[in-house]
Amino acid sequence: MARDATGRIRGPRSDRARNRRRLLDAARAAFIEDGPKVSIEAVARRAGVGTTTFFRHFPTKSDLVDAMLDDLAEGVRAGALTDPWAAFTLIFEEGCVLVPEDLLLFDTLGRHSPRSAEAARQATAAIVEPHVRRALAAGALRPDVTAEDIAALMRMADQAGPARPTALRVLLRGLRVAA
Repeated sequence: MARDATGRIRGPRSDRARNRRRLLDAARAAFIEDGPKVSIEAVARRAGVGTTTFFRHFPTKSDLVDAMLDDLAEGVRAGALTDPWAAFTLIFEEGCVLVPEDLLLFDTLGRHSPRSAEAARQATAAIVEPHVRRALAAGALRPDVTAEDIAALMRMADQAGPARPTALRVLLRGLRVAA
């Protein structure tokens, strides 16, 4: 962060923030159309910036993938639900992102490299953790599972393709403590 004339720390310049957002939006569209193999040059061109600007924001393509995973995971809304099991169920069923197209992109980017797999795992566990704690505290979730277990089960269900809704239902039944 830079300091202004009075010595106060100021946020990023508006053009810097705008360019970062343009790059992320362009990367999202490019990754959906072409997958993670899309070139840095193609993302920069789609964003209307040069590759130098790209590299100022994302020193490597892996940095872009990590930023995309974070960006996709930001829309989670289960915290607004007061019932711990309902919030847990929403996160478990919808994943870390709310739009099915984004869930597919999150899953695809999470398989881009070992580094992106770890970034996706960490993002999922960080989002799931508070909902797991709430459900455990309410006695609704089996006490022998962790946020890491839940994140792994979510990834397994995502691999079920068209059978995903059935897999989620079966898993949720096994995770819930009988009333």
